[in-house]
Amino acid sequence: MCGIFGVAGRPNTDGLREAALTLQHRGPDAFGEWEDSTARIYLAHCRLSIIDLSDAGRQPMANEDGTIQVTFNGEIYNFAELRTVLQSKGHSFRSRSDTEVIVHAYEEWGTACVERFRGIFAFGLWDGNRRRLVLARDHLGVKPLYYSICGDQLAFASEPRALLAIPGTSRALFIPAAIQFLQYTYTTGSTTIWDGVFRLPPAHVLEYDSNFATITRRNFWQVPAETDSWTLTDASERAGELLTDAVKEELVGDVPVGVFLSGGVDSSLVSAAAAKASPAINSFCVDFVDWDQSEASDAQHVAEHLGTRHHTCPVDRASFGFSAANGLTEFFQTWDEPLGDPAILPTWMISRMTREHVTVALSGDGGDELFAGYGWYQNVQADSRRKLAWFVEQLRRQAGIGRSWPEGCGDELEYYQLLHCPTFTNEELQDLFPDWTVDIKESSPGDVFKPWIHPLSEPVRKWQIVDLHSYLVDNNLTRVDRASMAHGLEVRVPLLDHRLVEFAYSLPDHVCCGEGEGKRVLRELVRRWLPTEVWNKPKQGFSFPMEQFVTQAEMVATLQTGCLVRHGLLNRGALHRLKQDSRSGTRPIKLWLLFVLEQWASIWLFQDDPSRGGDCRPAPAMIGAAL
Repeated sequence: MCGIFGVAGRPNTDGLREAALTLQHRGPDAFGEWEDSTARIYLAHCRLSIIDLSDAGRQPMANEDGTIQVTFNGEIYNFAELRTVLQSKGHSFRSRSDTEVIVHAYEEWGTACVERFRGIFAFGLWDGNRRRLVLARDHLGVKPLYYSICGDQLAFASEPRALLAIPGTSRALFIPAAIQFLQYTYTTGSTTIWDGVFRLPPAHVLEYDSNFATITRRNFWQVPAETDSWTLTDASERAGELLTDAVKEELVGDVPVGVFLSGGVDSSLVSAAAAKASPAINSFCVDFVDWDQSEASDAQHVAEHLGTRHHTCPVDRASFGFSAANGLTEFFQTWDEPLGDPAILPTWMISRMTREHVTVALSGDGGDELFAGYGWYQNVQADSRRKLAWFVEQLRRQAGIGRSWPEGCGDELEYYQLLHCPTFTNEELQDLFPDWTVDIKESSPGDVFKPWIHPLSEPVRKWQIVDLHSYLVDNNLTRVDRASMAHGLEVRVPLLDHRLVEFAYSLPDHVCCGEGEGKRVLRELVRRWLPTEVWNKPKQGFSFPMEQFVTQAEMVATLQTGCLVRHGLLNRGALHRLKQDSRSGTRPIKLWLLFVLEQWASIWLFQDDPSRGGDCRPAPAMIGAAL
């Protein structure tokens, strides 16, 4: 992968190179930039060389006359076949890179070119003839793309940190997003925790017309709304064909490629397809030291069956170096938006180890969302008893005697959020962050999922679509992208090939999760490809011993003297009450979320200087109306 950056409509380029170079961890192999002062456009690229390692693959990359320039992050897996089509139409190529295919595909088909791409991509393309900047993000949002608007200026980047580094930019907190983080463990949708910084949604193209400083945005792909008739046997066979094809495409590269292998269904299937196409491929897993629920032995067993060169990453407190000076800072500098999924810890560690051996790794992300693997898909289904309980709770709330979420649920969205992650009640949040009371009162559990509810979908499919647009892209894929790119590792996700996604969402509920079993299609495929020990084991949701890395006492001690308290955002008394509340079974995750927000605020919002003993200094133009 790479780091991309660009600014349109800015009268000068002062400080832009420095802003772009904040993404150098994403592309440590080379840096390129291009500008047109007359058109007021600047593009930059931090390169991680994967295909065509020569200088011919450097970016930004232009067409023959230089009227089109592109900076690109990702991989176009079908670039070879598109190249053949474009050559037949008279286009000439100077490199072997997939980037050049984007340039000529845009020349031939305009922005509709994205509908022909198979891959993971985010790019910024300048069309000099039309004085137009085009931004695009792949079908599932595997690759990130952020943008900000200030007057007639539009800037974009792979990560918010580069946008924040543009001279004159304010680091201002967007309070509704901070509340959302504390409720859901991540932020979702177009807005981010940074005021004025936005995400381009997956499967979207944004066009900025610099002549009139206008923006248009369109969606170029969506999952099918209707299901087809499938048997379990036929569906499993088709899933195997599509996965095999996707893995073969995603093994392409001019650098070493490996695979994440946890021992679960999804990673084992991806590893099996990869090992068949590339014998003795490197595989990698995490092993939590002295933990009785480690799946490292399962991964080892699968690796031995497949014949991979297997590497196990032992993880303990010392591995992270949290106790060392600046140990926490090094880790949390990865996350310029806070992410509360505890899996950020092992994902960061396995990425660090994997990069010592390969530059690209395949992962099994997406299997649960595509083939109904999460338990909540079936648990959330509303029977008559549950509907009655929700109705009664709504009446109790109207009478002023109801229970706050998560102690009580008033509808299916609140219950869905409860199954996902029971966190703070609104009353607790108001107690902890009294200055945010107005915004907290306007938020309700499950609200962020409303735009994705499809009333005509089958019962389980409905929630799969919700997860596809929220939890998958803004939690899981963001976690993997940031953790891997912190170490210059590209991670590809074969299960999220959009052809496989279209197939998975054409399956009726009873095929995906009938007879009380989730992920039936993939489990049937495992029975064909892998030993009995793999497919016969019960599903084990991802978990790990977080207390081994940071204890509740350490989190509380950090919060009591941290930036959030010193700047008056977090109420010390409310924190003490939360610490003393022995009735709260969810206290560990609550403390963890506050701890993550504290670390993020210290490094990114208030820009703590560790050499000054933790003393906070406000970032320029941050204090005031923004807070």
